Amino acid sequence: MAELLKTRQEEKMMNMEKEVYGLVDEWLGTVEYRVARSTYVKYEQLARNYILPFFQSMACRELDHSSLERFYTTISQKENTARRLLSDGNRRTIFMILNNTLDYAYTSRALDQKYYIKPGLTRSRRVVKVFSQEHQKKIEDYILKHPDAYSLAVMLALFLGLRIGEICALQWSDISFETASLYVNKTVQRLKISGENGERHTQLLVSHPKSAASQRLLPIPAFLLEYLKHFPRGEKGAYLLTNDTERPMEPRTLQYHYKKMLEQIGVPYLNFHCLRHTFATRCVTLGWDMKTLSEILGHFDIKITMEYYFHSSFEYKQLQMNKIVPLSQN
Repeated sequence: MAELLKTRQEEKMMNMEKEVYGLVDEWLGTVEYRVARSTYVKYEQLARNYILPFFQSMACRELDHSSLERFYTTISQKENTARRLLSDGNRRTIFMILNNTLDYAYTSRALDQKYYIKPGLTRSRRVVKVFSQEHQKKIEDYILKHPDAYSLAVMLALFLGLRIGEICALQWSDISFETASLYVNKTVQRLKISGENGERHTQLLVSHPKSAASQRLLPIPAFLLEYLKHFPRGEKGAYLLTNDTERPMEPRTLQYHYKKMLEQIGVPYLNFHCLRHTFATRCVTLGWDMKTLSEILGHFDIKITMEYYFHSSFEYKQLQMNKIVPLSQN
């Protein structure tokens, strides 16, 4: 019994000599195959850029409340590469990574007490940018008169609310002209990948969406179905925008051509995702119920839809305000 206790004590002392960042790496290893690839890459990048520089070679036995308070203050005031304060979302994720690592360290006996950083962040109200009706009409006029792959991508974002990665990942086999439906089941992203020698490079990856809710079957409006018929259909496994079975369209290539289109028609630039916001906001203005809109957008929680889009457009507010008239006019 004494020998067993001695062995356990020695094991505990060895664990407490482990570096904090080494345990972050170990925790990342436990979630690598349980989260979407893009999520894992984001965790790894935030850990590398913001957790490693602070803790460096600090051993677990050196960790205390004071060092965690300093870390909290540092991250709260930290700027990103664009010299702006880190977003609330990124700060929450950084604290989540460290808190999970601290819990993992306690469970594996590298820490002799539990530590926890309270994020202390309140969610600010989401404000989305959308195209005005005037600018949307200009966009519609252009893409209807110039039916190419880039116009088709804009059409899918503006009238189905698809994300840019989802559009680039679409294949002809995902579209049924018989049932007038489109199946969203994958996404394209360019992610930073660590090679075997530690060097980092980017790679274009086709993967499943982050959540089950993002995999969805959407009805295609009649006018959009007719628009799709203008395009020569490739093999069933061919990507919609490239007609190539191996190569999807690069999202940043699509972004580039989209930006050029806006310049050409004289519409102020809003990023590609704002087409999705415009679709959703228009749906709210038309009186869609939130449950349906949430499912169409692929949100895993209706609260997200409510937070972003519930009565968010100026046009909607204007419509409601115009209903207010003097009682004498009723």
